[in-house]
Amino acid sequence: MLTQAEIDALLSGAIEVEQSDSRGGVNLAEIMGGHPGSQGVSAETVKQVRPYNFWSPDRFSKDQMRAVELVHEDLAERLSSTLPPYLHSEMRLRVVHIEQGRFDDFMRDLSPSSLYHLVNLDPLPGRIVITVSSEISWVVLGRMLGGNTTDEVTGSGPITEIGQSLMNVVVGYMLNDIKASWGKVVTLEPHVEDSTTNHHWVQMIMGNARVMLVTFELAIGAVTGTMSIYLPFAMLKPIADVLNPHAWIVGREENTVNNESREYAMEGLSRIKLPFRVILGTADLTIGELANLGTGDVIRLDRRIDQDLEVNISGRTRFRARAGKQGRRMAVQIVSVEPVDLVAEEE
Repeated sequence: MLTQAEIDALLSGAIEVEQSDSRGGVNLAEIMGGHPGSQGVSAETVKQVRPYNFWSPDRFSKDQMRAVELVHEDLAERLSSTLPPYLHSEMRLRVVHIEQGRFDDFMRDLSPSSLYHLVNLDPLPGRIVITVSSEISWVVLGRMLGGNTTDEVTGSGPITEIGQSLMNVVVGYMLNDIKASWGKVVTLEPHVEDSTTNHHWVQMIMGNARVMLVTFELAIGAVTGTMSIYLPFAMLKPIADVLNPHAWIVGREENTVNNESREYAMEGLSRIKLPFRVILGTADLTIGELANLGTGDVIRLDRRIDQDLEVNISGRTRFRARAGKQGRRMAVQIVSVEPVDLVAEEE
């Protein structure tokens, strides 16, 4: 235990910690105060001390953030190819920033008139939020409403309800690319849940959830703006184990055939016996005719001698065959395979 005098001396820097190498002592007071300088404290030593935010700790690992970045870099390439024909205008996208934090902290940097698109990524829980800067939104609306090719910002202020509906259509058009970009990690079925300028409603839904922010630089002609996607930690938690750069580069593991297990299963199936019947033909007889049948009577079948016969397995016709002999035994030769009726199979 340290005495109060020793504690005071330690905090004031009177006590120095000896180094194992030839460098001078480290003044603890200077490290705690964050001021490099005298008495052997180097800038490198001070940099090792960094603040930690207990209110908003990092929840995504570096590998997870890199995997999400790769997904959205692929998304930027896809959108750069699919959106220009749709909007009849040249467009370029690229990922410029990615960070993590709390959603309510990020909302403070957004305009009160921002348009929020809430998108579900089924079967993942929760929803992502997509926002597009106002200057880009107005250019997109202008192009969709038949504007000229100068791609200049022709509007300002809050987007009208008609504009919100049109931007909702644009985001809906992007969903196929979002699905394809995430396809190497997880199979998704995205759909737009809502588009709104009511930031209070969005704040109530998202709260102070920890999210990953991915920001795109988006350029249409001479106008440059941003598009931001907010991904909650709770949404990505179910796929945290596969959310890594290697999984995205290699792709999801597909079900592969285990040859050893297949051979073992086929060996077991090969010993199963099934009823195998060849239908030579059918005939309709009355009860009286059946009662009068005797030795030497001939029953006329509904098939000619040159017609194919039905080969019946477990009550279903699977093959067609021709009758004949092999040695001294009656035999049939398979001449065709009947197609399997999937509807009949299910019934």
